[in-house]
Amino acid sequence: MRFLMALMMAIANIGKGFLNGIEWCWRTGWGLLGFGGSPTVMPPQKIEIPNTDEVEIVRDMARGQQRAVDAMLSTPARCVQAWAAALPEQRDTIPLRGLTEDQIDWLEVRLTDNELKLLADEKSEHKINAALAGIEDAIHGVRSVPSPGVKKKSGPKIDISNRIHKFRFAEGHQPHQLH
Repeated sequence: MRFLMALMMAIANIGKGFLNGIEWCWRTGWGLLGFGGSPTVMPPQKIEIPNTDEVEIVRDMARGQQRAVDAMLSTPARCVQAWAAALPEQRDTIPLRGLTEDQIDWLEVRLTDNELKLLADEKSEHKINAALAGIEDAIHGVRSVPSPGVKKKSGPKIDISNRIHKFRFAEGHQPHQLH
């Protein structure tokens, strides 16, 4: 059985060699007559490889730009301000790191275009943080994040009747009679 397989492989190799020889003769014959035959070899092209110094300069610039973006978005107040200053179609690219769902809802849904403009123009990070904390009137003309349980800037309302009652009925207080 192995002998027959070896014999068939030898016949196939002879046939393959014979066909390769015929192909070589054909290409050479047509090549001598001027109809092509052998392919033309193109001269090697010069590829301009950038200088390694230029590559390092570009990498350093890219790293510097990334550091600048990271610094711009390092705090929640800066993220909010960058988001408010961006064009509406660019806002999806700004990550709102460190913001709660209420703060994101306030920023994306509740604020009007005029309030966003005022928020973007605000210079004080402290005021933006106060608005994020829910303190009323932190930024003039911009509503703060609605948060339950946070004290208002104006403080507790004074109930004058309670103060008068405590004063009148305090121990050691003698009412004065006017004659």
